[in-house]
Amino acid sequence: MEQDRASSRGLSAVFAPIRTVGLAEEVTRRIEQALETGLLRGGQRLPREVELAAALGVSPVTAREALSILRERGLITTVRGRNGGSFVVDGYLPSTVLAMENLQTLTRLQINDLGLHYEAIASACAGIAARRADESDLQHLRQYLRPQEDTLLSWRLMDSEFMLEVGAIARSARLARELVRLQADLGTLTVLPYTDDAFRKSSVEHRNKVAEAIGGGNVLVAQNATRDLIHTMVSWLLRRRARELPMTEG
Repeated sequence: MEQDRASSRGLSAVFAPIRTVGLAEEVTRRIEQALETGLLRGGQRLPREVELAAALGVSPVTAREALSILRERGLITTVRGRNGGSFVVDGYLPSTVLAMENLQTLTRLQINDLGLHYEAIASACAGIAARRADESDLQHLRQYLRPQEDTLLSWRLMDSEFMLEVGAIARSARLARELVRLQADLGTLTVLPYTDDAFRKSSVEHRNKVAEAIGGGNVLVAQNATRDLIHTMVSWLLRRRARELPMTEG
């Protein structure tokens, strides 16, 4: 139930109206973001064309074109009939191979820039959450310190859900959408650190510090602990990139 609660909050940001031109590629990008952040999972059903169009504020034709693009990319399948619809392909998992390829295409400056942006938004959410959280919020947040299953996908999903819960406690739909967007910009990169047992342990400690600071109403500590959480991830990625591409610059 708790995972469904966090996912529903995140999905409300995914399926919020698009404020810019309703291009099919933008709809496609939203769905891909949800896949990369774990909000949409293998076998999960997408809203029907008309529902998707209404939720995103685009035309049914645009929604249909976006679904077609997703099918061509092998991300969804469509089943006809009364109980049919479009579904995320079974067994979809963020790929460590793709993640490594993405890591190698980014410069150190680009990774740092993404990290700084993510730190700024996430720490702002944490500070607001520390002002607004009640005991029930803290109880929910504590559900996302460590996954129940010790799998790469579970750890990756936990990473997303924890920050989305912080955004939900801050009670800002705009900030929540920005968190989803930034997580998608980092994309599969955030899978890589969770292949490291030491990082997994460290991430739990950092999340616990954030949760305790939010529960205690300590704005500054909540902000700093959130920055530390993200900085640890970005530093891990930079070290890994340095090992893979020791002779490159930037």
